[in-house]
Parts: sequence; C-alpha cells; structure tokens
Amino acid sequence: MQVSKLKGKHILLTRTVHQNEELDELVRSYGAEPELFPCLEMEPMPDETMSGLSMLDDCSDVVFSSSNAIHILAGLLDKENLNLATVLKDKRIAVVGNKTAKALKQYDVHVDLVPRTPSQDGLIEAYLQRGLPRSTLMFFRADEGREALARALTSRGVKVVMVPVYRMGLPKTDSRQIISSMAAGYIDAVLLGSAKAAHNYLRRIDDKALANQPVIVVISKKLAKAAGNLGLDVQVVAKDASFESMLDGLAEYFESIPSSRGAL
Repeated sequence: MQVSKLKGKHILLTRTVHQNEELDELVRSYGAEPELFPCLEMEPMPDETMSGLSMLDDCSDVVFSSSNAIHILAGLLDKENLNLATVLKDKRIAVVGNKTAKALKQYDVHVDLVPRTPSQDGLIEAYLQRGLPRSTLMFFRADEGREALARALTSRGVKVVMVPVYRMGLPKTDSRQIISSMAAGYIDAVLLGSAKAAHNYLRRIDDKALANQPVIVVISKKLAKAAGNLGLDVQVVAKDASFESMLDGLAEYFESIPSSRGAL
C-alpha cells in the first residue's frame, strides 16, 4: 500500500451503492478521499431465478461468481420460507474467490472449490484438477458476464444451466454535482471495475472529454480494451483483478509523474 502518493486525492467510485460503501473504507486506508458516484444499480430477476431453481435437483454442482447473486438468492428463498444452506445441501459448491466464499459462509453454506486465481479461468483449472461435475452444473450470476466457464465445461460434455439472478441497470440519481466537480478539476481519478460500469460512467457524465479528464483506472487488460473501444483513455491497469491492485497502480502512476494533478 502506497499511502503518500494518494493522500488527498479525490477518487470516483463507480460501483453500486452497497459496493461503493464497502470500497469507501479501502480507498480511505490509502489516504485518498472517495467520491461516491454509482454507475451500476442492481435489479433482481426473481422470476428467472426461481425458474432456474426448479432445475436444481438435476444438478451436482453449483457456481457463484459474486456475493450479489448470493445475497439476492438468499433473500428470494427467505420469502419462500426456504433456507439457502438447505436448498444447496449435497451440492458441490464452487466460487470465484474468497470474498464470494465468505458471503456463502454467512448462510452456513460449505464451499468446496475456491480457485487459486479468482476468476472463471481459475475455476476451469480447479475443475480440471478436482474433477468435472458428475451431472449438470448450475451457475448463478448476473445476466451479463463472461462465458468462459460455461464454454470450457460444455466442450467437455458437461451441461451448464445459467441462471440470471440480477441485472445491472443505470442509476437515475442526479449527476450534476459530480459533473461540476469534475469540470472544476476536483476529481483526480476514477475506478472502473467492469465494462458495464465504464459504459454507464460515460452515459452519466455525457461528455467524453470531461469523462477522460481524471486518471482512468481499470481492473484488467480486457477491460482496458473494452474501455478504450468506448473512447476512454485508460492510464492505469491493475496488475491483478482487485481494487487493491488498482489503487497500488494509481499510486505508482502519481509517483511516476513530476507533479500530481489536483493535489491539495
């Protein structure tokens, strides 16, 4: 962690309201000042989720790629007087990373597979090492996302059922205060963790030149390419897919330039 070069920097957080609140503490630990600007809004998809659950008996394995899907699914089951741990009993449970595993443990769900690399690619490797699903795999996720795991397992004869639990929409809150702050040079950097966040960030600012004024920080090389295609000038790419790595990279960026813009 490099506190000194981020001290006093104003960093725009573009995740959902709940996720921004979690990220707020991390950003402050680097000495920076978080500016909350949600560019994603979770919209549960209860009908699609419950329809998918009706096929769960035919599945040997269940995958979760985010804590969002876990909390929404648990809430939907609670309304039906059902318990997540009971519903998932006797299933082999896989997650993308430790944060997702921690979310499941809140509901007393045992996790069987956590890949060394927190990604779908890491999960593919874990399944190849630990054994493919005996029958169908059910993947609870957002309605948009990578298809790497599904493609890899399908190509090896495993049936994969994708169950959309939520979609990410565009928040309808007023953007004018952040736009004014950005125009005044008050915002030093913006963190983008997904292609949808990048797309909605541009939509909410509604001015490509202004949106490019802060230092653009992305979570992966793949996202850097997607953001570039949208017209964003990415200056910092995280070395690994985490917000800690994004902030470390941003600190290194400010370290590398003679004078940090927007310094207080």
